[in-house]
Amino acid sequence: MKKRTRLVVGPLALATALLGLTFGVGQASSATTKPAAPVKIGIVTEKTGIYSAYIAEWLQGMNIGLDWATKGTNKVNGHQIKLNIQDDQDNPTTAASDFKSLVGAGYKIIGGTGDSGIADELAPLAAQNKVIYISGAAADDELTGINRYTFRSGRQAYQDVQAATSYVKALGTGKSILVLGQDYAFGQSYATDANQAFTALGDTVTSDLVPLTTTDFTPVALQVAQDKPDIVFLAWAGLTGAPLAQALDQAGVFASSHVITGLANIATYPFYGTAGLKFNYISLYTYQSPHNSANNFLIEQTQKKYNTVPDLFSADGFVWAEMVVRAIQTGGGTNVSKMIKGLEGWTFQAPKGTQTIRAADHAMLQPMFQVQMVQTVTGSYQPVTLATLSAQDTAPPVSAHFGS
Repeated sequence: MKKRTRLVVGPLALATALLGLTFGVGQASSATTKPAAPVKIGIVTEKTGIYSAYIAEWLQGMNIGLDWATKGTNKVNGHQIKLNIQDDQDNPTTAASDFKSLVGAGYKIIGGTGDSGIADELAPLAAQNKVIYISGAAADDELTGINRYTFRSGRQAYQDVQAATSYVKALGTGKSILVLGQDYAFGQSYATDANQAFTALGDTVTSDLVPLTTTDFTPVALQVAQDKPDIVFLAWAGLTGAPLAQALDQAGVFASSHVITGLANIATYPFYGTAGLKFNYISLYTYQSPHNSANNFLIEQTQKKYNTVPDLFSADGFVWAEMVVRAIQTGGGTNVSKMIKGLEGWTFQAPKGTQTIRAADHAMLQPMFQVQMVQTVTGSYQPVTLATLSAQDTAPPVSAHFGS
């Protein structure tokens, strides 16, 4: 049996120890307490490419959203937020490589991309690597309900279509409707959703999905003019919207068909000219539409920091930041399971109004808007809000294939 060694503490040593316990606790504690570790957040997105203007707005809104959600500290429960933004140049291969590199470096929260096709590639990687992915893309079932690790910070195509339904109803039944969009995930979602929604109203729906690489839109416009649909549902994104609008106008489409389309970013307001004053616009966000404290903060800080006003995707970037902060609050930025539970079912104040992450499939329930374009006395074009549609009015059906 091993012999024990007795420790003898003399009076002076004992007194010193007691004094340390009595008077030195605060100093000892502060000397040994480690600061909370920073939380690394990755973003894979199109800083260059056809969606770069959208991403610039999104990033501005994201930075302001972090200020809002962290009260200007850029910290959550003592954890500093460290962003790592990767430019995928709108290339799916680059995006996937960047995503995997971030995973390999220990990132547990990754967001970004306004490109629905790229989002479709990244969402499965989130499940494979058990990290949270918060997308900014609009594709429908390719994201909503695909797996428990994938969330979205913005709306989806179904919500746009639902926002347009009352416009279509007002034009009467039995109409011919052409969905004109781009042949990839975003446009395909629109074609599917519009077909389901508008045929249920008694209309006939066809679609023309144009290759994403198209630059000459004259043949497309001439075909639309020849078909003479009663309604053109224009679902378009990116920098090619301007030449498309010009081709459609020259072919006489704007004069012969009712046009329903989504209001794009501020730079595009003059694209349709005076013909656009007759269009029916749906809107995911204009800074003039909502009235709440979060939107007021977004407007004030965008003017202060960037000398401009919030644009189309500014609110989505703001919401993405709110979601990141919520995830860190509930799971420390490292416990993925707790972060997922913290986001699921969460209802919060956003610039657009009250939003909810539906627990069943992670759809982002949110208000949508109908607007009209007007021309000011100076000749510029500005939107006027006609109606705010509630999150419940535009909610997509629960996805049937939500996985684990």
